[in-house]
Amino acid sequence: MKSKRILTMLLVAVMIITVFSACGPVVTSPDTPAPTTAAKPKDGDTPAPGTDGDKLEPITFTMFVAGPGEAPPADNKIVQKIKEITGVTIDYEFLVGDMEQKVGIMIASGDYPDLIGAGQARGRFLNAGSFAALDDYLPNYPNLWKHYGDYMDRLRSVSNDGKVYILDIWSRQYWLNDGEDDFYEADYNGPAFWIQKDVLAWDGYTYPKTLDEFFDLLERYYEAHPTIDGQPTLPFEVHSQDWRSFCLKNAPQHLIGGRNEGDVVVDPDTLEVEIYQNKWYAKDYYKKLNEVYKKGLINPETFTRNYDQYLNVISNGRVLAMFDQQWNFQDGEFVLISEGKINRTYVPLGISYDGTPVPYNRVRNEGIIGGNGMGISIECKDVERALQFMDTLLEEDVHRLMYWGIEGEDYYVDANGRYRRTPEQKANFDNPDWRLANAGLVIGDQFPKLEGRYSNGNSTGAGTQPEERLENQFDYDKEFYQKYGYYTKSDFLPLMDHPGYPEVWSIFSTMEDDNIAKPIFDQITDLQNRYLPDVIMSTDFEAAWAEYAQRYESVDYPALEAEIERQIQMSLYE
Repeated sequence: MKSKRILTMLLVAVMIITVFSACGPVVTSPDTPAPTTAAKPKDGDTPAPGTDGDKLEPITFTMFVAGPGEAPPADNKIVQKIKEITGVTIDYEFLVGDMEQKVGIMIASGDYPDLIGAGQARGRFLNAGSFAALDDYLPNYPNLWKHYGDYMDRLRSVSNDGKVYILDIWSRQYWLNDGEDDFYEADYNGPAFWIQKDVLAWDGYTYPKTLDEFFDLLERYYEAHPTIDGQPTLPFEVHSQDWRSFCLKNAPQHLIGGRNEGDVVVDPDTLEVEIYQNKWYAKDYYKKLNEVYKKGLINPETFTRNYDQYLNVISNGRVLAMFDQQWNFQDGEFVLISEGKINRTYVPLGISYDGTPVPYNRVRNEGIIGGNGMGISIECKDVERALQFMDTLLEEDVHRLMYWGIEGEDYYVDANGRYRRTPEQKANFDNPDWRLANAGLVIGDQFPKLEGRYSNGNSTGAGTQPEERLENQFDYDKEFYQKYGYYTKSDFLPLMDHPGYPEVWSIFSTMEDDNIAKPIFDQITDLQNRYLPDVIMSTDFEAAWAEYAQRYESVDYPALEAEIERQIQMSLYE
């Protein structure tokens, strides 16, 4: 735990920062010649189209996003300004219903939108040849080339033919390297055992470090709080539906100190790969879940809730804890924030079997990893114009509109040139309905973006501006974090350096159908999703586990381990 004295000194240092001076083989589309009219790369940013009197003809791009969401209204003030600057309107279609079915129909028909936010379906789209290759285009767009030029090998690493099809959206960090950059890291939103703040506060601001301590605390709190706001308390949720079943499967790798690798553990020294869902550390985890299930800490309905129902019980404030990734449940948490139930929001715990706090996936951002983003479809009506739009979104002035808003309305600049928000302005952004109607985050979050800091030293988003994180914190959070001597929720986990190879889940998600490991991966995924809920709810755990483990041995998982090792070696970062 950090010393409060040290933390205070660090924060004071941050506060006085002044403004700085100015899955068959991939079927590829035919090679497309580089455009001849786009500007060539040059040092520094170029003026955004439309800001110098150069108005572009209006164009509408259709876009499919392979995940839930809601399009901003056409009269959203930031949407209107982006349209004025770029001439572009985005007609969004967010996923409704089953992703596999929707994507399958789209691929079978060949009826693609202009743009595709591929998400978890990126492998399906890549291996169907749904995207236009962008290698020859990118050097012609100065901001995109500045953003991606040093990372082209990583962008190419996810495709079978070594071309660039997907542009990462959570990507490159822009730092000033002045010793304070860790303060500008985004709040952690990855995998962890997430627990309500009220549970920790009730127990005297403790920090459970082992699985036994964690569930002991939940049991004691549950006994003292059988209901929350008149509804039955749900001590521990285990979401297990469709591709989001990582909530069910992935905890064991972290309990032994691993990072988020999907379905394998990677030895950081030897890079040897091990399937873990049939190992002792997986058995110990599910045995513990079986024990607490029998005590009533896990409601059997958790295994049949769909995603919307899962978010609903979280938004009610009655879920004490879960293993999940924060981005996956944040929409439920946003409701709690908008209702002022800050004590019912969550912090991540890096619990382990031996009690040593581990980082889970809190990794110092290394930059672009490849494959985690969006692509331009082979049916796009104007590839060059789509790329010009994205290039413009990387202009600092345009990016600032999306993530800070309009100066004087949504934020102000203090005497030191620092971007700040009044409590009223912050309250607006904390309201999801206001954000949808007035902010540009829906645009920004679907396209390449800046992370870290602008050239003037301010954060690229209000959520990572140190002064904002401190002074405009909710009163509850100020007191809560001070009890631990922490800065934000991220400090509950240690921060580790990047291990130097891509996240293995990205290898799984883009694996080709004819890869020897693909059917094996599908088999073990099916085994886990079908059998693990029954193992957890079994009246005879040992018998249920033995049956599950025996079925696992019928799968040629060593071949999958060998293939993942091979791909890791091929994609090591320089």
